[in-house]
Amino acid sequence: MDKFERKIKTWIQEDPSWFQSLKNSVLFWWHNKVPRGLRFFGITHFLAKFSLIASAPFLAYFVYERINGLQATIATGVLFFLFSFSSLLDKRSQAKNNAAEQASVEAWVRIGDLITSVKSSATLAANKEDTLTAALGVIEAYARQITKSPKRSISVSLALYDGKSTKSMKIRHRNPGNERPKGRRLKHLEKVMGHIACQTGPQPRVVPDLKSFGKEAFFSPTQSKCTYRSIVILPITALGNGRIKGFVSIDCDRPHAFHGNIADQLVVTTEPLINHIEEQF
Repeated sequence: MDKFERKIKTWIQEDPSWFQSLKNSVLFWWHNKVPRGLRFFGITHFLAKFSLIASAPFLAYFVYERINGLQATIATGVLFFLFSFSSLLDKRSQAKNNAAEQASVEAWVRIGDLITSVKSSATLAANKEDTLTAALGVIEAYARQITKSPKRSISVSLALYDGKSTKSMKIRHRNPGNERPKGRRLKHLEKVMGHIACQTGPQPRVVPDLKSFGKEAFFSPTQSKCTYRSIVILPITALGNGRIKGFVSIDCDRPHAFHGNIADQLVVTTEPLINHIEEQF
């Protein structure tokens, strides 16, 4: 059994070690809680701004000799804490206003699209394509809201097997505004995480970071470049016999975006929409 197969087996069994669980929690915090503006060049910018604020005790100690070294150190420490706390609150406030609120508004728009396309308990054949796209749009908007993600960071797709075969499948639908290709047959199906999840049963699966599975899994089956890192996979079953017909994937360009209760909340809240999608087949 190679390294990729071992990782897949651990993922399917949902039995990570305590170290991996701790690592996932830390990575979730880093990728999703720490404002991106405080990383790399953002850190340089942060330090440059702080140096201007800290120049007062620096000048008082080194140039004018008005205070001693201990007083200068304490003053600089207090200024650093206050400046860091203020910057963090500012970044979090901006993220909430620009992502969550926008996603919340769009969610209601997509719900309206869904209601308009259905119009009754039985979807007309002419409206089938529209109602599937609208349902994926509602899921996308809600996923953006609970993960606090900007537009185009979340993608929702519906992949279906070709007939009764489990050897071939295509992306049939994507959420409104999604520019990624659809209608294409999935390449290297045996390494597609959604297909692997479907072969193990109908329960939802979460991929914390696709890149952690190695190059065997870190690829896009429909385009040249993989632009997403974390995925929630929701298998789609036939209402009559329970046969798995495909899956809905909710992916994000950030690793560990669906960590812990976020994935649970997403699965529970979107269950009626997944049921609605299943009723169309």
